[in-house]
Amino acid sequence: MSDKQGIDRRDFLMGAALTGLTMGLMVEELHAEPQAAGQQPATAGPPVTCAVIGLGLRGREILTALGKLPNAPVAAICDSYTSEAYVKRAQTIAPNAKFEADYKAVLAMPGVKAIYVATPSHLHKQIVLDALQAGKHVYCEAPLASSIEDARAIAQAGAAAKTIFQAGLQYRANKMHNHARTFLGDMGKPVGARAQWHRKTSWRAAAPTPAREKELSWRIFKESSSGLPGEIGIHQFDVISWYLKELPVAVTGFANAASKDGMEVPDTIQCLLEYPSGIRLMYDATLNNSFDGSYEIILGPAFAMMIRDQRGWMYKETDSPLLGWEVYARKDKYGDENGIALVADATKLMSQGKEPGKVGTDVSKSALYQSVEAFLNSVRTGTKPAATPEIGFQANVVAVRAHEACLSGGRVEIPADSLKL
Repeated sequence: MSDKQGIDRRDFLMGAALTGLTMGLMVEELHAEPQAAGQQPATAGPPVTCAVIGLGLRGREILTALGKLPNAPVAAICDSYTSEAYVKRAQTIAPNAKFEADYKAVLAMPGVKAIYVATPSHLHKQIVLDALQAGKHVYCEAPLASSIEDARAIAQAGAAAKTIFQAGLQYRANKMHNHARTFLGDMGKPVGARAQWHRKTSWRAAAPTPAREKELSWRIFKESSSGLPGEIGIHQFDVISWYLKELPVAVTGFANAASKDGMEVPDTIQCLLEYPSGIRLMYDATLNNSFDGSYEIILGPAFAMMIRDQRGWMYKETDSPLLGWEVYARKDKYGDENGIALVADATKLMSQGKEPGKVGTDVSKSALYQSVEAFLNSVRTGTKPAATPEIGFQANVVAVRAHEACLSGGRVEIPADSLKL
């Protein structure tokens, strides 16, 4: 489960010329791919009654997203911790939802069709298995589990279910990540990738009792956590694997010798993921410093692309051919480089008489919001979810192996057979 992270957002005011906008619209159409899984337009179908199990930060973020969506009533919220103040925080977001301390009582509600599982990762397994057995559609936060064995059990059950199962790899449904992906064919054969997640924060939580503190601080313990690679890196590893259309064959990890706050897992790590094509992903994550936030970068002979959640840029090489529209597009400064701003939904904005270069991407709808929405769209239409059980499992294996590499300070192979359900 990955908490919503603060990411540096730079606002720029340069607008695009109308000629460029027209050319941009043409390029949008030229780059149009078949509708990505989970990316179908929101339907005006019947309501899908939902429940959220796990009312920590992530659970409350899901409730907030559901509250902004049409036809997504929340009938129940659930958590084993029943402190009045704790429960009230969730009830404030979903005032019409019934609170239950036992998730099985939620699964017994015939009106509840879709379940969002947002408990700590090591507690996902039984809840998901029981929810699928009860005939519910299930959205399970990523990672599916802290261990590969539990992740496999969840993914196999999700694949066998007659209902929709979506892994919470939220970037798979994110419009900016899907939009940027359409330009990969223009960049030439990718030569490398980088990603990072920097945030100054603590995974140790304050609580009224030592027992509750341990429950809330589960990410810091080896027995219940797959560390920064599992809880954070999994999303970014998955983006690069998705873009490259291949899975890593090995990972080498490095970590700080000592961590803060009594953590049993490292608070600063670096990983080098090796792909069959020879491409490597360099990854860096820390809980000790927030400089430069979070991003994914993929490099090619013609240009590089950087994605920061809801925003993206293309950095052209001087010898790369013109695509046409970029001459007129908005340029944003990043260090010594000028990036060409990528605008998701540019075609839609044009149809509304708006200028994409001035309006930009709608950053108010986070990747989590779009993932929550995509799941409900799949439930309504019966279409393939943005992140299938197999995709969720494969990402889980890569993340756990990366964590193992960081703990050992060595290289861990990822055999192809280990990535199969």
